[in-house]
Amino acid sequence: MANESSQINTSRAPLSVSGLGKNYRGFSGFGERVASALSLGLYGGSQRFPALGDLNFAGGADGRGEIIGVIGPNGAGKSTLLRILSGVSRPDAGRADVHGSIRSVLELGVGFSPDLSGRENVYYNGRLWGYRPKQLLAAMDSIFEFARLSDYIDRPFGTYSTGMQMRLGFALATFERSDILLIDEALAVGDASFQQRCVRRFQEFRDAGSVILVVSHDMYLMQHVCDRLLLLDRGRMVMDGAPKEVVGRYMNLLAEQSFERPANRLTTEEYKVRLVDAGSDRERPIWISGEGARVLIELSPRELLEDVTIGIHISDRRGVQAFGVNSRQLARSLDLPAEKTTRLEYRLALNLGPGLYTLGISVHRGLTHTSDCYLWEDHLVDFEVETPAATPFIGMSFLEPELRILD
Repeated sequence: MANESSQINTSRAPLSVSGLGKNYRGFSGFGERVASALSLGLYGGSQRFPALGDLNFAGGADGRGEIIGVIGPNGAGKSTLLRILSGVSRPDAGRADVHGSIRSVLELGVGFSPDLSGRENVYYNGRLWGYRPKQLLAAMDSIFEFARLSDYIDRPFGTYSTGMQMRLGFALATFERSDILLIDEALAVGDASFQQRCVRRFQEFRDAGSVILVVSHDMYLMQHVCDRLLLLDRGRMVMDGAPKEVVGRYMNLLAEQSFERPANRLTTEEYKVRLVDAGSDRERPIWISGEGARVLIELSPRELLEDVTIGIHISDRRGVQAFGVNSRQLARSLDLPAEKTTRLEYRLALNLGPGLYTLGISVHRGLTHTSDCYLWEDHLVDFEVETPAATPFIGMSFLEPELRILD
């Protein structure tokens, strides 16, 4: 169940956070900087910048492994949370309890020497991370195989590309399962194939009982990988729950924060959306993949909205966006007059895979809804798509296949 940062019993969880708070210190002037230097850093300045406040959650409280994603805007406190859990930073309030082995992957590639070979870097950094010498020597080939770098094992690390360095760092950090694994943006490394190997490793660890905490801005990947998500904003817990609901709340949070100055957002009385047949105004709950459809939108703002973008988005039952488009992408922007109804129509071919979907709309300035967003709504129209009887298929998209025998 989603909740708004409630107090919970975390005493038996492998990972438990209770009332966690962290403030960063700053200087109000030159005099305080001098005082800090003379005190060898013991005086940290009079200013306080809150990074985390009264954070409460548990990981693996039911005794099972779990993949927990942490999302939020920049400055929400995500990386600060991981630094505290890994022991790099200390909290100013509350506590974070860890039961079992822990490994953190916060900055891949840090600590590697460009003058040493890949093999030497893995050995010496692995020793610093607590791996045993025989353990590293026995696992050396499998580490490089996982990173797809077997041909580079004895080449100088300085000849590796940035992506290769990060892949090797991830492979080294995760070749042995730990009870708790902390990951900061590591899912961004490598190509799609390597990302899938990372995901499989996470899932294997979870199935073996590990609690994995992942920070990432990749919402598509987070919804696929994580069992639950934590949404942070300005150091506070906004929501803890199922990925679909938390991502939806995050999208609305971005919309709420998209204005530099307070502005009136559109209310439910100011818009209407319908999904109807291509040739009529008939609404339908069930569609056949490939059929034509129209999205009819009526907007009646109380105040003039100039140079705005009107978009639609379709998401599947997990909340993963299957399709999205807006008027600016189609080289159109619109003025919406006050106290007058503007009607728009999107014509679509519903080339979607079988399943349940939901249709939403957005009204904003610029290309995305992170800039002056007057409206972002997800669940306005629910509908189901079935496969054509003559062309059954699986997947999210219907690509209208044809089979020809050429010989």
